[in-house]
Amino acid sequence: MFISVIKERKASDQVTILEIENAHATASISLFGAQVLSFRPKHDGRERLFLSKKALVDGTKSIRGGIPICWPWFGAHREAEKYPAHGYVRTRQWQLLATEESESATHLRFSLNDTRGVGFNGNATLMLDVVLGSQLEITLTTTNVGTEPFNLGCALHTYFAVSAIRSTTLKGLKGTYSDKTRNWARFSTPAPYTFTEETDRIHFEPAPFVLIIEQASSTHVHSKGHDSVVVWNPWQENARKLPDMMDDDFEHMLCVETALTQGLTLGPNEVHSLSQTIE
Repeated sequence: MFISVIKERKASDQVTILEIENAHATASISLFGAQVLSFRPKHDGRERLFLSKKALVDGTKSIRGGIPICWPWFGAHREAEKYPAHGYVRTRQWQLLATEESESATHLRFSLNDTRGVGFNGNATLMLDVVLGSQLEITLTTTNVGTEPFNLGCALHTYFAVSAIRSTTLKGLKGTYSDKTRNWARFSTPAPYTFTEETDRIHFEPAPFVLIIEQASSTHVHSKGHDSVVVWNPWQENARKLPDMMDDDFEHMLCVETALTQGLTLGPNEVHSLSQTIE
């Protein structure tokens, strides 16, 4: 059995990145945010995740690309805009708890020691399981270890690498979506689903499978534990405004996010798992 090789690399004083290789794939995971930054299966050698060349790795903000973790809320906080968008765990240090090897994959488990933060009154534990094989499976598990229920929102905010956004299509979404670029008005999911402008949409029908189709390849995305799928591309004007994004980065990325956006009440001792599998 091929045992995985895991090496640590210091990207900065605040950001340590694990470089992982096994018989099936290579991956990079930042302990800052427990953020998967790269996944490249060996059967085709194609990178599945986008990471901006201008991404900041100094610990001042979430790294622009890969799979940032949104928790314990998605988007803006319901009560106060001053709280950070998408919560705060993507800018905290996580710990690697354990690794486990099998012939088909390497399983890594990460934890966050302290989930408390301004804007969240719950008492919870948070685990992230990453299974690296010919496919990448990532599962975020929240457990209410307190005596009171709390409201939970979360997302796996995945940046997928695409060769050309204008020739990329999505398949598998249906129903209605809410469009942030049009004051959250609701529309029917387009078919075919193509990209010609800024896209920021919450799809309320939780599709279990979405296909990202390019001219020469396709990426399969399986989701569980979600109530929504979020689709985002900033397009050129907004990309230029982001200091950690190249002007043309919008051409080569598409966020398809497995998300819990409508709010879930998690009672004492209850557990919620949000997972995404990428092929």
